Amino acid sequence: MKKQLFILTIAAISAVAVKAQHTQYNADGSHYQECVRFSESEPISELAKKYPVALVKHERTMPADENAPRRKKKYDPSVPFAPDGARQMTDGTKQSMGTIASFDGETSNDGWPLDPNGAADSTYYVQTVNSQYSIWNKSTHANVAVVDLKTLFGSKTCDDGDPVCLYDKFADRWVITEFQENGTCGNSNIDTMLMAVSETSSPTGKFYIYRFCPDNTDYADYPKYTVWQDGYYQTCNCQNDKVVVYDRKNMIKGVKTAGFISIPFSANPLTNGSGDDDSFFCPMALDADGSLPPSNNQNYLFYFTDAQWGGSNTCAIKIFPITVNWTSKSGSIPATASQTLATATFDSHFPQDNTSFEGIDQPGGSSKYHSVDPLDGFFNFRIPYMRWTSYNSALMANVVNVGTHPTSGSAIAGIRWYELRQDTTTKAWSIFQQGTYAPSDNVSRWDPGVAMDNNGSIGLEYCVSDPTSVYPGIRFTGRTACDAPGTMSLTETSVVAGTGDIATAQGSGNRWGDYTKMCIDPSDGITFWATTMYSNSSCTACKNYGNADTRIFSFQITKCNPTGEVTVEAPQTVLTAYQSGSMLNVSANKLPQGNNFYVELFDIDGKKIAGQSVMSMASELKTTFNVSSLAKGVYFVRIGNDNFQRVVKVPIN
Repeated sequence: MKKQLFILTIAAISAVAVKAQHTQYNADGSHYQECVRFSESEPISELAKKYPVALVKHERTMPADENAPRRKKKYDPSVPFAPDGARQMTDGTKQSMGTIASFDGETSNDGWPLDPNGAADSTYYVQTVNSQYSIWNKSTHANVAVVDLKTLFGSKTCDDGDPVCLYDKFADRWVITEFQENGTCGNSNIDTMLMAVSETSSPTGKFYIYRFCPDNTDYADYPKYTVWQDGYYQTCNCQNDKVVVYDRKNMIKGVKTAGFISIPFSANPLTNGSGDDDSFFCPMALDADGSLPPSNNQNYLFYFTDAQWGGSNTCAIKIFPITVNWTSKSGSIPATASQTLATATFDSHFPQDNTSFEGIDQPGGSSKYHSVDPLDGFFNFRIPYMRWTSYNSALMANVVNVGTHPTSGSAIAGIRWYELRQDTTTKAWSIFQQGTYAPSDNVSRWDPGVAMDNNGSIGLEYCVSDPTSVYPGIRFTGRTACDAPGTMSLTETSVVAGTGDIATAQGSGNRWGDYTKMCIDPSDGITFWATTMYSNSSCTACKNYGNADTRIFSFQITKCNPTGEVTVEAPQTVLTAYQSGSMLNVSANKLPQGNNFYVELFDIDGKKIAGQSVMSMASELKTTFNVSSLAKGVYFVRIGNDNFQRVVKVPIN
């Protein structure tokens, strides 16, 4: 949530104000509107040299919304505490491989909390924090460039933060976002949504810059963006509940009049007689992960309800299909959930966080605000989606209260996580597995990021703290596809231990994270990359923000198969495909012997063209497809089964 910043020197850009934006209001309540301004940035590599972050000057301007508590609690005190029905109380026993990369990212030039998130391509890791954009070499960990987001967006007034970094692997483009509180949308209390799309695959090059006004009466706090085939989806803690879908196809091309479809959403559980309509509410849409685009599959909206909220609420996941039609420039979300999935019991309420940002205790309580924000009541960013041979999967995670600390009496936080699977024929979702990772050591674990690799392994990263000896730090765990459902089998691994209290307060307590993100390296499909916050008392630059620092790190999880063999593979050597005349030759090696695999051919949009079932022999597999009738272009080949897949792009002439 939000920032504040005023730059005195602005990068030179070519700007086009779209004076008479086309706006279309639809009978279903949705509306379409073109961007209000379009421009092109200079190359990031040049901006970083011309406008060093240290010389970009700011003024702090605190929005009125930020002076009030961020969220009133969704809580009924008459409902007793519910013991967690899926708690894992012991650590995993499989040895972790540790981290591959682990280095400090950016701290804030002027903004709190840091809101760290990022993504990886084949060469770089790109991180955004409030309010900076930084590029790192994945191999050397060298910082390639860093620019203030005000410089990137060429803003003449405040850029207010909440940046999000996306790598659209299907288009090989970078997307950087933040919001801006100013008069661009005609009201100083209304957010302008800023989006930058790279003109090439390089994050160091030029960007197309778009400004949008999705709602002229809305403060769109906590915006979350995801990549889907038919658009870039945005949800938020909105005053007017909605999903905004941006015109991905035209934004990638740099079309100056690219627009969005704003779709109203009327199923907020806190405005249906079951809570306070000022409570924090931010549903999440699916984010396309893996190597295959979602094709024509529909995106969905997810949020959970908690019996602790009282009324008719139960512990459940609510699912809503999102319909988008770019031909008619309209969209819709049903008023009631298409599915309600009952979950194991949990309690998402933290008693000490009723009207403030406190809930996770730190040692000593040396600062005025000795607790930090648990980020409770909603799924954490993001919900990664993957296509498998016979189903689609979605992962989600959120913090839960698992009990009371024996010394401090405060709540102990654990992480509830889910794997949902979708039947590819009926499109129905079900909970395949769920668990609450909360070993019985009285340490709080919160602010999770979750992702799945091409072996079906799940990685889970998070922050840790306790009131006696553990300062806010970062750890991870994980599981393989062979493990018992609902368990994290890897021994918990420390990425970096915290040192010192987080001592900077904003508003009525210590804000934390807001954003964290874990993604899969698109170059191999098995390396997890993540960034989040921790306390670092030895960081001089972090002193202005109470020791708050960020860490960028990566790791892998060993692959297992049902025979018990455990290996780590070089995934780029597993699958190859090349054209020879009218035939496409496909071969794979280092496969489990005697297993049945599906070999499939897809077009660039992810639509399946052909497929066949092939048995591996002597850990190898070979087959062919006749491609004589296919148009010239780039296609995908996938080999896989329900727990393993590899995908390669192949040109066909």
